[in-house]
Amino acid sequence: MNDNTLKFDNRIKSPEPHIVALLAEIDGIRGEFKSGLRMTPQAITNLKKSTLITSAGASTRIEGSRLNDEEVKKIMQGLAISKFADRDSQEVQGYLETLQNIFDNYQALPLRESIIQSLHNELLKYSSKDERQRGQYKKIENAVGVMGPDGRVAKIIFETTPAYLTPIEMQALVEWTAEAFEKNRFHPLLIIANFVIEFLKIHPFEDGNGRLSRVLTNLLLLRHGYQFIQYVSHEQLVEKRKDEYYIALRKSQETFKTDQATISPWLNFFLVVIKEQATAALVYLEEEKVEDTLSPKQYEVWHYISGVLEASPSDIMKATGVLMPTVRQALARLIALKKIKAIGRGRGTRYVKI
Repeated sequence: MNDNTLKFDNRIKSPEPHIVALLAEIDGIRGEFKSGLRMTPQAITNLKKSTLITSAGASTRIEGSRLNDEEVKKIMQGLAISKFADRDSQEVQGYLETLQNIFDNYQALPLRESIIQSLHNELLKYSSKDERQRGQYKKIENAVGVMGPDGRVAKIIFETTPAYLTPIEMQALVEWTAEAFEKNRFHPLLIIANFVIEFLKIHPFEDGNGRLSRVLTNLLLLRHGYQFIQYVSHEQLVEKRKDEYYIALRKSQETFKTDQATISPWLNFFLVVIKEQATAALVYLEEEKVEDTLSPKQYEVWHYISGVLEASPSDIMKATGVLMPTVRQALARLIALKKIKAIGRGRGTRYVKI
């Protein structure tokens, strides 16, 4: 067993009890999602498209982009455009296409250095400022920092691997990760978490490392059976916890040069995000199950109530065009299914999603 194997193994062996519990919860939800997945092809397509939009927007905003999801959606709708007016649009387009490639072809994309470099090239394919370094390991030093409002690094989070050591360390990381998966030496989520944090510590490219780490997270999760991540954006959940994300990375990486190296702070953050993804994906599954048990008009009523804070029968009738007797039948059915509840009595009764 070489030094790198010992180093990585020691970081993740003997996980704490709450980590073991999180792993079990995630795998339980994964099994429930997989066994219950009966979405229509159109529903699957729509959810994946929504995930692509929110993921591209969130991942690039973490790195300083200013585009909102509506603007990202407009970029997605113009896929034939090959030249973009600003850096944010270039980066979003690259992310959209790279993540789409992951979703469509993950089974044919094993974890190899050549694949990582190819994905980096694809990620930055529209970024004119990155033309020279696309797909190439860094030749100059870089560091991980928090971006300020002006788009510049406002605070250094941690130092990264020197450029001259990058090829050696990337080779070691990829070889350890591939072997750990092949021999089932650890739970897949432990292996993925270690890969991501070490990749970010190395920071192998001059730019695009944060975005690429999230692309690779999607790839590894899909390759190891966590299909629910296509329906709920991992990147959006990380963006919502951006401060926690950097703190977890820093706390773990501060230990790497000590005798007590651990990824526990990062692992806890990572698994909490994955569990939230899994839980949210189950909600979509439940929505689909509801649709299966309702008539088309009942589903129209359910869909309307799901999108508002509260609704009266007359609101529902006006919005959906469903006649009042059918509205009342649908409301009774949804209450019986425990999907909505009534607030108030008589003419003032309102209905809300539970």
